[in-house]
Amino acid sequence: MMFRLAALGAAAATVAVTAFAGVDAVISDEPEVIRIEVAPQELADCQRTLREVGAMPVVSDDGSPVVFAGADALPTVVCAISIDA
Repeated sequence: MMFRLAALGAAAATVAVTAFAGVDAVISDEPEVIRIEVAPQELADCQRTLREVGAMPVVSDDGSPVVFAGADALPTVVCAISIDA
């Protein structure tokens, strides 16, 4: 019985350490940046649209306000000129 308890304890510890390592690998301290690539002539329009969207309140699909940790919790979105455009 003691052997079974020790084996289960060791297995549980291994699972906990593995889960912790997996979560640590997934969580990144780097800020997420979403790039929207546009043609050079569309850059000003893209930036204006981002400013307008940034001024809107954050709401869920049903229209209720979303409470979050602030702007740091959201990714940064930037407009960039596409080389292929």
